[in-house]
Amino acid sequence: MPLRRRLLALVALVLGLCLIGGSALNYWYGLRKVDLEMSSAIEVAASAVSDALLSVTSGTDTSAQVQRIVASFDGDRHVIARLLSPDKKVISSSALERPTDPPPQWLYWLLSGEPRSRTFDLPAGLKKFGTLEISADSHNEIGEVWEDLKLKFLIIVSFCAIVLALIYATLGWALRPLEQLSIALKRVGEGDYTAHVAETGPEDLKLIYQSFNRMAAQLESAEGQNQRLNEQLSTVQEEERSEISRDLHDEIGPFLFAVDVDAQAIPLLVASNASEDVLERSKAIRQSVQHMQVHLRAILSRLRPTLLIDQGLVIAVEHLVAFWKARRPNIVFTMDIEDARFPIGIEEVAFRILQEGASNAVRHGRPSAIGLAARQTADGILRVTVSDDGAGIATKDPNGFGLTGMKERVTSLNGRMRIADREGGKGVMLIVEIPLPPARNTKDNAGPLTSSAA
Repeated sequence: MPLRRRLLALVALVLGLCLIGGSALNYWYGLRKVDLEMSSAIEVAASAVSDALLSVTSGTDTSAQVQRIVASFDGDRHVIARLLSPDKKVISSSALERPTDPPPQWLYWLLSGEPRSRTFDLPAGLKKFGTLEISADSHNEIGEVWEDLKLKFLIIVSFCAIVLALIYATLGWALRPLEQLSIALKRVGEGDYTAHVAETGPEDLKLIYQSFNRMAAQLESAEGQNQRLNEQLSTVQEEERSEISRDLHDEIGPFLFAVDVDAQAIPLLVASNASEDVLERSKAIRQSVQHMQVHLRAILSRLRPTLLIDQGLVIAVEHLVAFWKARRPNIVFTMDIEDARFPIGIEEVAFRILQEGASNAVRHGRPSAIGLAARQTADGILRVTVSDDGAGIATKDPNGFGLTGMKERVTSLNGRMRIADREGGKGVMLIVEIPLPPARNTKDNAGPLTSSAA
């Protein structure tokens, strides 16, 4: 059931309970009112009959005098007078005024109460006429209660209808943003992160709308970032494929050609009994294969650095520096890597930071020197830095794929990353701080490794 209907049903239930309570009070009030009216009417009528009987005198019109006493109650609203014969048969009776709007029988049954009547003996000499009886009739009084109930019921029903209508309209106005929020949530669920809702209405709901808008904005930003990352990832993958293809062509291709030439020459040399030349050709093939193995391991280390990280961060960074020295011999690489073991997840992230930072510096900064450092501070933080003296990695899009990927890796370890100007000159520093587990020893293996290569 929608929220508005639930609230209306709850209000209607409360109003219904109030109506039941009010009906019970009205019933008690009506019962008491009828009882008091009937008691008063029978007492007043009894007093009037007693006084009238005292004025009756014996004579030829005695019967007429008694009939006049009975007739005096004609048109009374609450009392009926009857002249009864000695054998209790009605000789004459007064006419009761009938209510203009007779109450229903069930209401008369609920409010009539016990019957009230009085019987008067006629004076001596008149007893042959029988007795005079008066009785209370509550039809008119209950009719008044019935009219009063109908008026109250009409007022209460009108009041409840107005209250429900106002509540319905108010809830519709107050909950309209919730309907908009429901529609917006559906749109977000379908992938439309541009959906927003108006931040209006009650303060409590306004906080919900603001939170939803922030969430939608963040999802929209994340969606846009993911699209950019996918595009840049495709670009980076293409660059990596091109570089690997170039390495295979430049480094492996010539040696494969040389091996093929030497292998084709060996049968000819064997046929001419040139054993020494065969030996030289075999050595040349072996040297070519060894050279190809070195380059192949370098390519594999780029594709799967975990194998290097298993041997420690120092060895992994040494291979990284060796890779770039072979391709950029004019750049001076400086290493300051702590010779200690860290949790494998932290070491892998640290290596990825150094790898990506060095790659960005080489490709975009045109530096003459690059520094790679990873050291543990006194407060249990692994501080990883990449510095260069070129234009710097910050000259590229600060939300580029490389930096975004590094941010995600660092954030997953509750770390921090920032980019600053290099101390003491031009260039940029990439600084990453990763908290180490508290239980870890501050020094697993002593001794930093510092080296430089030109």
